Amino acid sequence: MSVNGFQEQRGQRVPPYREHPTSERPIHPIEEEDNPWEVVTIDTPEGPKRVRRRRKQKPTRKSKPAIWKIVVGAFILIGIFTLPLPIGQIQVNGTEQLTSEDVVAIGDLGYPVNILRVRTGALEERLQKDMRVDTAHVSYALPLTLQVDIKARKAVVVVPSQFGFVALDRQGMVIASSPTIPDTTVPIISGVRLGNALLGDTIEAAGIRVAIAYMEAFTEDKRKQIGEINVGDAEQIIAYTVDGLPIHIGDQNNLEEKAKITTDMLVDIAQRHVNAEYIDVNIKTPFIKTQ
Repeated sequence: MSVNGFQEQRGQRVPPYREHPTSERPIHPIEEEDNPWEVVTIDTPEGPKRVRRRRKQKPTRKSKPAIWKIVVGAFILIGIFTLPLPIGQIQVNGTEQLTSEDVVAIGDLGYPVNILRVRTGALEERLQKDMRVDTAHVSYALPLTLQVDIKARKAVVVVPSQFGFVALDRQGMVIASSPTIPDTTVPIISGVRLGNALLGDTIEAAGIRVAIAYMEAFTEDKRKQIGEINVGDAEQIIAYTVDGLPIHIGDQNNLEEKAKITTDMLVDIAQRHVNAEYIDVNIKTPFIKTQ
């Protein structure tokens, strides 16, 4: 018997109709979204043809929770860098005259100290205005440390004043004042006397500046050999060692080279045990006058 064009044999069931394996089945919308492939129709010389190609990825949208995380993180960072929170520590190097509390006071940093709010350049300017500070350098170091490197002012010479003695640093600034000599490790300047020199004053007297320049030309350890410098006569400046040996410096020219000659002559005298009356450090013909 024929049913719908198919022959049925007795005792045998005809299988139900099934689509050809190559036929397309409907794709669920969710499956279609997850499927990286899509079916499209293209024109070919043989006619329209359906082919598969990789689906173009749609740009993902940031979820609202992710946006809120960015906003909250931004507010946290702003707070860390702007609010007076106790963040970090201050480390002072190079001197025992200043503590971290002194740095906070000089820099007007306030409490609690948040080192992330500190402007290093502004703090350096404030520190260098302090009478105890020669130079200052401020930088950040890990972990969360504000590093303050200080070079303290040091006395180079001592000068008699109206009410005793004052100590001057390499810039001629008065850094100490006392009825007695405030620092016996540096030479005293003779031949002049200052008036009422106050702490923080800068002395510009020519003879004193010459003496400071002469002392600055020595190394740190060699300076200790000079005990006095007489600047009463600007053309015939004479220094004296701590042992009383006169050093004829002459005028204020070539002080750095004269300091080097002084060092070499003092070393020669000590090594050869010369009984010297004085030394002359003029550039052209330096000599040692023996007794």
